[in-house]
Amino acid sequence: MDFFNSLIENTNELLGALPRKSLPYNKNNDWADLGYNQVILQRDTAFELGGTGFNLVTSNEINDEIIIIGKDLSEIKTDCKFARISLVQIEDTADEQKAYNLIRKIEYVKYHYFPDGYMIRTSSRSHKEAVRVSKNAIKNGISFERVGNLLINKYKEIPAVKSVKVIFVTDENADYNALSTLAQKNNQITETLNHIMNNVNFDCSTCNLKPICDEVEGMKELHFKTSMGK
Repeated sequence: MDFFNSLIENTNELLGALPRKSLPYNKNNDWADLGYNQVILQRDTAFELGGTGFNLVTSNEINDEIIIIGKDLSEIKTDCKFARISLVQIEDTADEQKAYNLIRKIEYVKYHYFPDGYMIRTSSRSHKEAVRVSKNAIKNGISFERVGNLLINKYKEIPAVKSVKVIFVTDENADYNALSTLAQKNNQITETLNHIMNNVNFDCSTCNLKPICDEVEGMKELHFKTSMGK
């Protein structure tokens, strides 16, 4: 189930020309996880990151790594735009229901990792992701590398996840509007899969998700196959 591969290609095209730092994944070099979403007050805040965050799931091979495009957390002095994209490789499977369930589990992860001094605000109804970083976390050496290692560790708690590439973007030259559009398309694909895999009957001629079925390769076939299996 590789419905997100075109979005991965689009993401690589958008970010490809920007300078970056690539860091290998190290499961033992992760940032502390509090186990709950910490409230960081304004007076304790070093800066805020505002933008978008989304996952793209594929069965194509990717490398475990953290990519930083722009300034790292220790280099940021004021509020700035931000994006977090996770490319997640899962085991290849012909079982559409199993693949769909994995996509949902992977999506669940972003609501359940809690880096100390790195308050994440996100919503299941939105692709927006905002982060408030505490002064104390900066003093203690928080970095995208260690936050990325923590996030990858969380993804890898799912047995079928093989590898993860986490991309953090703070470069002022990045096209954040285009990244937001890709995140929105990602949400639409997931919503369409949700309708199909949960056997929601709808008339394709009037459904507002029809453009996604028309655009994404294999979506119509999956819908037809699922309908025939009722």
